[in-house]
Amino acid sequence: MAAHFVSPGGPLAGGKEFERLASASQDVLRAIPRLHPEAGLQRVSGRLMAAGPDEFLHTFEDAQGRVSEVAERILELVDGRRTVADIVAVLCDEFEVEPQACREDTAAFVRLLVEKKVLVLGP
Repeated sequence: MAAHFVSPGGPLAGGKEFERLASASQDVLRAIPRLHPEAGLQRVSGRLMAAGPDEFLHTFEDAQGRVSEVAERILELVDGRRTVADIVAVLCDEFEVEPQACREDTAAFVRLLVEKKVLVLGP
Protein backbone atom coordinates (compact mmCIF):
# COMPACT_ATOMS: atom_id res chain seq x y z
CA MET A 1 0.00 0.00 0.00
CA ALA A 2 2.96 2.36 0.38
CA ALA A 3 2.38 5.48 -1.67
CA HIS A 4 5.06 7.77 -2.90
CA PHE A 5 4.88 11.49 -2.42
CA VAL A 6 6.55 13.04 -5.42
CA SER A 7 7.96 16.54 -5.59
CA PRO A 8 10.61 18.17 -7.77
CA GLY A 9 13.32 15.92 -6.32
CA GLY A 10 11.47 12.63 -6.95
CA PRO A 11 9.70 10.23 -4.56
CA LEU A 12 9.94 11.34 -0.96
CA ALA A 13 8.08 8.52 0.77
CA GLY A 14 9.84 5.23 0.55
CA GLY A 15 12.63 3.25 2.10
CA LYS A 16 14.22 4.53 5.30
CA GLU A 17 12.39 7.88 5.38
CA PHE A 18 9.04 6.10 5.21
CA GLU A 19 10.11 3.68 7.98
CA ARG A 20 11.23 6.59 10.18
CA LEU A 21 7.90 8.33 9.74
CA ALA A 22 5.95 5.16 10.57
CA SER A 23 7.59 4.83 14.00
CA ALA A 24 5.35 7.36 15.80
CA SER A 25 2.10 6.14 14.27
CA GLN A 26 0.04 5.88 17.49
CA ASP A 27 0.03 9.65 18.13
CA VAL A 28 -0.79 10.36 14.51
CA LEU A 29 -3.69 7.89 14.47
CA ARG A 30 -5.55 9.95 17.10
CA ALA A 31 -4.96 13.27 15.34
CA ILE A 32 -7.31 15.02 12.93
CA PRO A 33 -5.56 16.04 9.72
CA ARG A 34 -6.54 19.24 7.95
CA LEU A 35 -5.24 20.93 4.83
CA HIS A 36 -2.43 23.35 5.73
CA PRO A 37 -3.86 26.92 5.67
CA GLU A 38 -1.35 27.89 2.97
CA ALA A 39 -1.77 24.73 0.86
CA GLY A 40 -4.17 23.88 -1.91
CA LEU A 41 -5.36 20.69 -3.58
CA GLN A 42 -6.63 20.47 -7.11
CA ARG A 43 -7.29 17.72 -9.62
CA VAL A 44 -5.50 18.42 -12.91
CA SER A 45 -5.82 16.05 -15.87
CA GLY A 46 -7.13 13.32 -13.58
CA ARG A 47 -4.31 13.66 -11.01
CA LEU A 48 -4.57 15.18 -7.57
CA MET A 49 -1.90 17.82 -7.03
CA ALA A 50 -0.97 19.74 -3.91
CA ALA A 51 0.73 23.09 -3.64
CA GLY A 52 2.15 24.04 -0.26
CA PRO A 53 3.72 27.20 1.10
CA ASP A 54 7.07 26.05 -0.35
CA GLU A 55 5.52 26.75 -3.80
CA PHE A 56 6.35 23.22 -5.02
CA LEU A 57 3.73 21.21 -6.84
CA HIS A 58 3.38 17.69 -5.41
CA THR A 59 1.82 14.62 -7.01
CA PHE A 60 1.12 11.19 -5.53
CA GLU A 61 2.43 8.06 -7.21
CA ASP A 62 3.00 4.39 -6.43
CA ALA A 63 6.37 2.64 -6.69
CA GLN A 64 5.83 2.11 -10.45
CA GLY A 65 5.22 5.83 -11.09
CA ARG A 66 1.45 5.46 -11.58
CA VAL A 67 -1.11 7.61 -9.82
CA SER A 68 -1.55 6.24 -6.29
CA GLU A 69 -5.27 5.75 -5.70
CA VAL A 70 -4.58 5.17 -2.00
CA ALA A 71 -2.58 8.37 -1.53
CA GLU A 72 -5.18 10.40 -3.38
CA ARG A 73 -7.97 8.74 -1.37
CA ILE A 74 -6.23 9.67 1.90
CA LEU A 75 -6.24 13.31 0.84
CA GLU A 76 -9.88 13.09 -0.28
CA LEU A 77 -10.81 11.77 3.18
CA VAL A 78 -9.12 14.66 5.00
CA ASP A 79 -12.16 16.71 6.00
CA GLY A 80 -11.24 18.24 9.38
CA ARG A 81 -13.51 15.79 11.24
CA ARG A 82 -11.99 12.35 10.65
CA THR A 83 -9.00 11.18 12.66
CA VAL A 84 -6.22 9.34 10.88
CA ALA A 85 -7.61 6.14 12.47
CA ASP A 86 -11.00 6.92 10.87
CA ILE A 87 -9.27 7.33 7.50
CA VAL A 88 -7.50 3.99 8.01
CA ALA A 89 -10.88 2.32 8.67
CA VAL A 90 -12.26 3.66 5.39
CA LEU A 91 -9.15 2.54 3.50
CA CYS A 92 -9.40 -0.97 4.97
CA ASP A 93 -13.03 -1.13 3.78
CA GLU A 94 -12.26 0.14 0.30
CA PHE A 95 -8.92 -1.53 -0.48
CA GLU A 96 -7.57 -5.03 0.05
CA VAL A 97 -4.98 -4.22 2.68
CA GLU A 98 -3.80 -5.69 5.98
CA PRO A 99 -5.01 -3.36 8.79
CA GLN A 100 -1.66 -3.08 10.62
CA ALA A 101 0.21 -2.25 7.41
CA CYS A 102 -2.51 0.25 6.51
CA ARG A 103 -2.19 1.98 9.91
CA GLU A 104 1.59 2.21 9.66
CA ASP A 105 1.70 3.34 6.03
CA THR A 106 -1.12 5.86 6.43
CA ALA A 107 0.43 7.35 9.58
CA ALA A 108 3.80 7.65 7.84
CA PHE A 109 2.23 9.23 4.77
CA VAL A 110 0.28 11.75 6.87
CA ARG A 111 3.43 12.64 8.84
CA LEU A 112 5.26 13.21 5.56
CA LEU A 113 2.48 15.49 4.33
CA VAL A 114 2.73 17.42 7.60
CA GLU A 115 6.50 17.78 7.18
CA LYS A 116 5.94 19.08 3.63
CA LYS A 117 3.29 21.51 4.94
CA VAL A 118 0.48 20.05 2.89
CA LEU A 119 -1.40 18.98 6.05
CA VAL A 120 -1.53 20.04 9.69
CA LEU A 121 -2.58 17.82 12.61
CA GLY A 122 -4.86 18.82 15.43
CA PRO A 123 -6.96 17.35 18.21
